Amino acid sequence: MPVPVWRPYILLATALACLVIVLFPFYWIIITSILPTEILLSRNPPLLPPLGEVTFAAYFEVFARKPLLIWISNSMLITAGTLAITISTGAMAGYSLSRFRTKAQQAMGFGLLASKMLPGSLIIIPFFILFSKAGLIESKLGVILANSATAVPFATWLLKGFFDAIPRELEQAAMIDGCNEWQAFRHIVLPLAAPGLAAASAYIAIVTWADLVFARTLNSKPENWVVTVGLQSFTGEYLVEWGALMAASAVSLLPMLVLFLLLEPFLVKGSTQGSLAN
Repeated sequence: MPVPVWRPYILLATALACLVIVLFPFYWIIITSILPTEILLSRNPPLLPPLGEVTFAAYFEVFARKPLLIWISNSMLITAGTLAITISTGAMAGYSLSRFRTKAQQAMGFGLLASKMLPGSLIIIPFFILFSKAGLIESKLGVILANSATAVPFATWLLKGFFDAIPRELEQAAMIDGCNEWQAFRHIVLPLAAPGLAAASAYIAIVTWADLVFARTLNSKPENWVVTVGLQSFTGEYLVEWGALMAASAVSLLPMLVLFLLLEPFLVKGSTQGSLAN
């Protein structure tokens, strides 16, 4: 049956419409950050910025008034620490669930899955009590451990699916050639699961970067704030500094954009391999 001539145009129009819907919030962040407050608060704010009114004063103001670079560096450190703990633990746990089918493994898997259903607002109080006794309040390590505890179940189950798709015969062949189990896992399985590792890393990094509950509860000093907590300081009781808030938000998006660009080749490679396998 021949494909209708108009079908590719319908698909293109649908894709463009979805792209506009997804990117419009980011566009509006940029527009809000470069326009004066009086224009933003007018009854009909312009969709396209008047060139004569464009100003980048909000960006200079943000760095002059707030320790934005410190907040971003704190977020980067916490995100990197969470990724290191979560990916290493999740990879080994996911591999264990994929290769060993004992009742204890299944119970552990279901326990991890059930723990993922608990919202952060429910477990923050036990974390706060535990970290208070351990001396981890007002420390980045406490936030890293809290985020890792909630991210490991997701990483474990996601990576288990990728490990299930890797034939075990490849590991057995490597062990016949002289590798032990750890070497086969390190040199054979992990490279083949690179798309899964990239997908898990991207998701966990975004969730950790956007975390507010753990970061706000466990750290109250401004020098220990992450960028999400710092953004709250632009919102007062009677006034919201929209220009500065949007400028800081735009700057805070850059690290995640760079991370996605670094991981994008692995994600594309994984989707291409999946299509070829099908």
